[in-house]
Amino acid sequence: MTDTRGFTLFDDLELHMQFAPVCRLSDGALAAVELQVRGPSGTRLGTPEALRRAARVVEEHAVLDQRKHQMSQSARAQSVAKLLPMLVSLDLDLIGDLDDTTAATLERHVMVVMPDAVTRCPQRTLARVARARAAGKIICVDGLTRNDHAATLLSLVEPDIIVTGPDVLRTPATADAAHLAHSLAAHRERSHAVIIAEGVDDEARRVTALTMGAEFGIGALFPAVEDPTVLASGTVVPLPEMPVWSTPDSDHSTPYAIASAANTPRRGDKRLLIEMSKALEHQAAVGGASIVLGTFQYAEHFTARTATRWRDMSERTGLAGVYGVGLPDVRDGNVHRAPLQPDDELIEEWNVAVLGPHFAALLSARDCHTGGPDLQRGFDFVQSYDRLTVTQAVHSILRRFA
Repeated sequence: MTDTRGFTLFDDLELHMQFAPVCRLSDGALAAVELQVRGPSGTRLGTPEALRRAARVVEEHAVLDQRKHQMSQSARAQSVAKLLPMLVSLDLDLIGDLDDTTAATLERHVMVVMPDAVTRCPQRTLARVARARAAGKIICVDGLTRNDHAATLLSLVEPDIIVTGPDVLRTPATADAAHLAHSLAAHRERSHAVIIAEGVDDEARRVTALTMGAEFGIGALFPAVEDPTVLASGTVVPLPEMPVWSTPDSDHSTPYAIASAANTPRRGDKRLLIEMSKALEHQAAVGGASIVLGTFQYAEHFTARTATRWRDMSERTGLAGVYGVGLPDVRDGNVHRAPLQPDDELIEEWNVAVLGPHFAALLSARDCHTGGPDLQRGFDFVQSYDRLTVTQAVHSILRRFA
């Protein structure tokens, strides 16, 4: 770790650059190269995977990525980039520190989102993804493995590249692997994202990677090289165009405004809308990997009974978040809470949004301020099951808290 003198291990560590072929799994044809960095041969840091893991453990991955970025500007690296797409994977947290040299050089910056980033801080992660996209970077989810958060991550981040972790290919015949294969297929069909399997070390794992839905692979079956000229003799195929399709930003800033632009609102009272909200919450729990967000106007509307219901539901979802004026900025179990500003136009709305790999729904109601008993309060509301609308609504909520 960084000491009191400002020294960091990775500032002065001997590093070596190598180029890993990204090959089409069906025939081994070369589509791109990934610039990789490793430590000295014969040491515990002698592979890119070990070096990257160690840098994260001591929280020096930003230092390592800065050095990788510097290496990508070298004459040797740029000579590779003249012949093939060269992917330079950099942590998403580095987006604000990069010199914008992509236009003057040939590499393609791939900003990496780690699988646990969304569950740790969904608001900040989504904001940084948006910033990276605006800067023309490629978004990659790296190290995706078999867990319920995989589909949540793909639904929210909508990456251009998905790199599955090497563990996925080691024991593939499990229910978790099947769920991951379905999540990958759903995202790829929607977006045409590029799926790359890491750990394609032999023929059996190449077949497994194809079964899981990967089109390209990296691993010992396609050895990395330090001299890039040896790659020139192989068959080269084009890497799919990137960035791929992702949900466009909406012209409207709240879920009700987004959904009512294409749906005619109806009038309803709070009593029935509560039951409709509960039905969506139940659907979110059944969906397993869903993102479910709720905005409750004011903290007093997020009652103790509702909090208990959401806490129970969050144990069976990928990500849950609730927002309202006066709510504390805390994490309650698996439920993220955050306060709305008193002048935010979102306080006029009551929203429940569910976004999963195979299901999307939004119930958005706007307070009519009719007065009377609480359960008889009137709302104009809209419903939507359109995935684009629901995704835009989810983004419109989360980006408030970056």
